[in-house]
Amino acid sequence: MKKFYTPLLALFSVATFAQQTISFEESEGYSLGTIHQQNGWEVTEAASSGFVTNQTISEEQASEGTFSFKNGYEPTFDWQFYPIFGTTKLFETPADFSNFTISYDVLVSALNGSDFEFTLFADNDMPVAGVGMDFVGEIYLITDEDYGHVYAETTYEANEWVNVRIEVTTEEIKYYINNVLEATTPTFTQSEIIGFNMLHNNFEFDAYYDNFVITTNALSTSDRQLSNLAIYPNPANNVISISTPENTEISDVAIFDLLSKKVLSSTQTQNINISDLAPGTYLLKASTINGSSITKKIVKK
Repeated sequence: MKKFYTPLLALFSVATFAQQTISFEESEGYSLGTIHQQNGWEVTEAASSGFVTNQTISEEQASEGTFSFKNGYEPTFDWQFYPIFGTTKLFETPADFSNFTISYDVLVSALNGSDFEFTLFADNDMPVAGVGMDFVGEIYLITDEDYGHVYAETTYEANEWVNVRIEVTTEEIKYYINNVLEATTPTFTQSEIIGFNMLHNNFEFDAYYDNFVITTNALSTSDRQLSNLAIYPNPANNVISISTPENTEISDVAIFDLLSKKVLSSTQTQNINISDLAPGTYLLKASTINGSSITKKIVKK
C-alpha cells in the first residue's frame, strides 16, 4: 500500500504506565457499534458525509475474549487513497522511541480485496514503523519515511489470526510475525511516537484487530511534569492560555488541524488568539527550552 494520510486523531494517554493492553472488551468500557469517540478513538471523516460508519467494535471475530475492532469496508465509497478508512489514536504524551514495543493480532476476512495497514507515526505524519497485509496474502514491513517496505517470508491466509510484534529502539526496528523475526531495519525516523492507526484503501472486505499490548519506558521526571500542562479555557471561543508546571519553560507553541497542517504558531503561553480558527478540534504542541514536547487536544467553539 502506498502512503496513507492520517485521519482524525484522538488523544490516548500512556503517561503513567509501562504497559497497557487494549482488547476492546466491555470490561474496558467498549460497546458494540462505531468505535468513534469510544475511549478516545476517532475515525475517518469524509468531507461530504461526516464520519464513516463501518469502523466498529464487533463480535464477529475475536482472538481473545468477545469483541475486536473491525476495520470495515465502506460500501458507499469507491476505493481511494484519501481519505483512507480507519481509526486513529494519538498519545497524549509522545512515547519514547528508544524502547517501545507494540504487539497485536490481525485477521483479514478475504483475499483480493483491500490492503490493510497498521502504522506507528511521529509528528508531521511521518511513519516510525508499520506492517501491511496486502490483498494477495503477503505481509509488508515499512522501512523508511516514504513508506518503502520489504516483504516478510511469512504470508497469511484469509480468516486466520496473525500476531504482529514491532520492537523499536534507538538503533533498529525488529518486526516479528507469529513470533518469528522477519526483518531488522535501522530506526529511520528517530522521533517520538505520536500515535498509531489502522487503515485500508476500500477495495473490499474487512480486517479485525485485537489484543494490543503496548510497552514503553517509564517517563522521566521532566516528562511527568510536562504531562501536567493544562490549557484553559478548553473548549474556547477566542483566546487560550497555557498553565505550565513549576520549572517548565515553554519555548514555542504550534497548533495543527487534524490533517497535521500547522494553522497557528506562537512564542506566548498566555492569551493566544485563536479567533481566526474555524470551529472544531485541533492539536496543540508545546515545546520546552530543553527539547521536550507535549501534544494536547483543544476545541475551538
